[in-house]
Amino acid sequence: MKTVCTLITTLMLGGLAAGPALADSDAPPRASKQESIGIGGGLVVGALAAGPVGAILGAATGALLGDRMHRDQVAMTGLESALAEAQTREGHLDARVAALRDELGVRERMLRDLEQTTARIGETVQFSVPFRTSEASLPPEVVNRLARLGRVLVELGDVEIQVEGHADARGEERVNLALSAARAETVRAVLLDAGLAGEQVQTIAHGSAEARAAADDPDGLAFDRRVDIRLVLDPTTGRFARRD
Repeated sequence: MKTVCTLITTLMLGGLAAGPALADSDAPPRASKQESIGIGGGLVVGALAAGPVGAILGAATGALLGDRMHRDQVAMTGLESALAEAQTREGHLDARVAALRDELGVRERMLRDLEQTTARIGETVQFSVPFRTSEASLPPEVVNRLARLGRVLVELGDVEIQVEGHADARGEERVNLALSAARAETVRAVLLDAGLAGEQVQTIAHGSAEARAAADDPDGLAFDRRVDIRLVLDPTTGRFARRD
């Protein structure tokens, strides 16, 4: 019974002694759960080990240990929260990277499709200008249409344009060659007036070398008397060739 009374008295004195000491420390006014456990545990251990003095020392030591445990718990919680946020941000970044890769893949496929389309256009689209028999001049309405075409070609930028003159198979080849060259120069002049640079537009005279119509085929002969306008393609890329 005396031992129990002594233990109760010691616990009361220890509590009174530890209170002011804790009030002067940096701990928050209200003790944490860990700190309370530390104080209580320290009192009991101190009382059993060394009586009133031991209880006081035990309470103070338990309070310090409990406060340290509380701070470690708060720090641990903060680190866990920061880790969770970092993992969330990492997940968002991974999703963004995946989305960018998908977008890049789409753009690469679009570029390949555009290059293939450009190659097909360059291979299949040809602008032809008809001419009358033995003439290298053009009527005003044809000149106007050709000028509009030239302004469209200007919008393509610094591309290379090839102008090829032709003649039908009638007459001497020397005359046909000169006539096809004059026709190509007529078309070139209209294109330059529309805004194309002189270095962009090259002329070739074929004469009657590529004529296909017979002398008694008036429709075929009309087709042979022409100038073809072609956009030059770069054979390595399939894109429109440009001047260096």
